Amino acid sequence: MSAAFICPLYDVGKHFDFAVGLYRSKIKYRIEADLIFIFSNTEQKDKFAQRLKNEIGVENMMYSIIPEALCVYKAQAVTKKLYGLKEYMQSYDYIIVTDCEAIFLRNFDADKLSEEIWNSRSMLISNLSSGGFYIMRKCYKTMGLYYNKKLRKSLGRYKYNFWFNELQVYKCSYLVDFFEWLKGFDIEKIYSTWACFEYYVFYAYLCLVHGVGIKKLRYLSIGGLNEFMFAFSPKKQERIMKKMKVHWTSSERVNSDDMVMRFHLDRTTQTGDHGYVHGKIPRMYLYAKQIIRRYLILIKEIPEMLKEQRE
Repeated sequence: MSAAFICPLYDVGKHFDFAVGLYRSKIKYRIEADLIFIFSNTEQKDKFAQRLKNEIGVENMMYSIIPEALCVYKAQAVTKKLYGLKEYMQSYDYIIVTDCEAIFLRNFDADKLSEEIWNSRSMLISNLSSGGFYIMRKCYKTMGLYYNKKLRKSLGRYKYNFWFNELQVYKCSYLVDFFEWLKGFDIEKIYSTWACFEYYVFYAYLCLVHGVGIKKLRYLSIGGLNEFMFAFSPKKQERIMKKMKVHWTSSERVNSDDMVMRFHLDRTTQTGDHGYVHGKIPRMYLYAKQIIRRYLILIKEIPEMLKEQRE
């Protein structure tokens, strides 16, 4: 059995800086699993490879370059991740997708952990999400699945969100069938829609083809609970993480033996462009406002939903 990490990478902002840090932590903690970067072109690959060689002495980086035809799509993160999954699904038993703004925290057996996460379905631990609704709504509308009864029921009419709550593990034996299933959709729309996050797309397959459900926690967060962990007090962070029993975290305060990675190193409570800054507005006011908007949308969509069901 084998597992690998794939990471889309761009020559934008501090992405190369973070990716060097990710690779440095791989060396520090002797992570044996392959780490494969997905680039847009040869120039970016060469530039980053030179940095790895100069800064940490890495001579043989694993990488792939997406076809030029895929570079035209707007949702490059989605495009690169789906491309990487398809490119390497025959080479490994499990693939873990990560962004570059992450680091390893300790040595661990990635093969064993991937199997544990997949079998326990901890990658589908979900929370009530006031903002995640809008992203899932856009994703599943793009795919033409928004009114699918089975999917809506599974996700509590899109009230629940599993995004970034756990390492995003894919079992490769499922991926072959997943990409066949995906041929029934407009892949160009998916590649062009930022909201079509690859794990939302993959979950639709798991739900509709394999009847896989999510694990629901009633904690309320703007997005994924783990992604917005900073919004809770240190003590509550510890309680939540113990209850979730997941293996990565966005919080500097949580560093138990279960944690093997930390993600979103680029985000803090002051990172406004990611929706982290709330100013002096009470958090519950924001939640209430978004929830009210969500149900107003649902009421507005009732005629469309009924039409969809009749057809």
